[in-house]
Amino acid sequence: MNLQEDIPLAPLTTLEVGGAARYFVEATSEPEVREAVDWARLREYPVFILGGGSNLVVSDAGWPGLVLKIGILGIEERAQHDRMRFAVGAGEDWGRVCGARSGAELRWG
Repeated sequence: MNLQEDIPLAPLTTLEVGGAARYFVEATSEPEVREAVDWARLREYPVFILGGGSNLVVSDAGWPGLVLKIGILGIEERAQHDRMRFAVGAGEDWGRVCGARSGAELRWG
């Protein structure tokens, strides 16, 4: 786990405003996510999960705990009966997910 301190959050949001995260981790695996959350819980720090940064306004005061950006990538496609199933990493770009089967109908469930 690469724990960083005082990381500016403005560059990570579409509005590019706001203060710094006291602590920041970009986790690229499930074990790193667990390690980061456990680290924050042990110290009683609040945890904020950062997605793509849209629809997010960060206070100029920043975030007093841990900002966890999940960067798990990968798209796995597999046939199951008469359907195609996708397993998608939590940090994957939505446009890339949709483009994985361009022209195909995407249904949830």
